[in-house]
Amino acid sequence: MVIEQSKSESESECEVKRYYAGIGEMRVAHNPHQLIIMGLGSCIGLALYDSHARVGGIAHIMLPDGKCDDSNTGKCCKFANRAVPVLLNEMLKHKARKEWIVAKIAGGASVFSTIDMLQIGKKNTIVVKESLKKEGIKLVAEDTGGNCARTVTLNTCNGEFIVKTKEGVKRI
Repeated sequence: MVIEQSKSESESECEVKRYYAGIGEMRVAHNPHQLIIMGLGSCIGLALYDSHARVGGIAHIMLPDGKCDDSNTGKCCKFANRAVPVLLNEMLKHKARKEWIVAKIAGGASVFSTIDMLQIGKKNTIVVKESLKKEGIKLVAEDTGGNCARTVTLNTCNGEFIVKTKEGVKRI
């Protein structure tokens, strides 16, 4: 079990705003804000971060693939095959540079044994990884699989990705 540490000096000096992404949504913010996704089961929480521009983005991905109306990109992140390019494009609009962006993911669990045979969490994880590779974005950390729900927070001050479960807190 990992114990959560107290706030760092840089966090306590910043006025931190928190932005939440619901299912199928994305959020992008500049330092010093936090981006949060709550209640990830089989869903994937995707975090992209540019340490030079100190810009972060998150997407709450529900299903492996599907189509969406491109006019509503804020909700286009419901599908793993669409979330990576949509979130990446939004990051670039916020002055991030593709060559500096790294990815972290969490989720993809099998929380309900009755629908485990569909393996949605596992499929979500695979498609997100394939999409990241296709876009040339390096996956630097992950906390996926298992059978417990997660809440994740991306800190745009330093790119830290905090994963909370019933078992404790991990910083990846």
